[in-house]
Amino acid sequence: MAALLLGAPQTARAMPFDPLPSAFERWLNSQRDWPQAQRLRFSGLGQCSDQSAASSPYRMPVYTCLQGEVRSDGGDQPSQVCRLKRVSYFPGIRRVRYWTESCKAAG
Repeated sequence: MAALLLGAPQTARAMPFDPLPSAFERWLNSQRDWPQAQRLRFSGLGQCSDQSAASSPYRMPVYTCLQGEVRSDGGDQPSQVCRLKRVSYFPGIRRVRYWTESCKAAG
């Protein structure tokens, strides 16, 4: 499962959160513009890396966490909790993308 946070393009590459797992988690949980009217709640983010200053022409700047969970409510799908494979923020285009595994119904 993957989702994109929609928004206007940004010319500056500054991140809207400090490059810390807890700050990224707070910022993600404050977002309200998820596709299909979903409400997402991220928790336990860890194993994060800040590559937002990447200067390679072959790689987009990104802040990524490889550990955590996401709970999704609302939208067309039933509520569920999924283990995250990865959640990434791309500051150059102001987008979030996440990948999940091991989902179960939220109780």
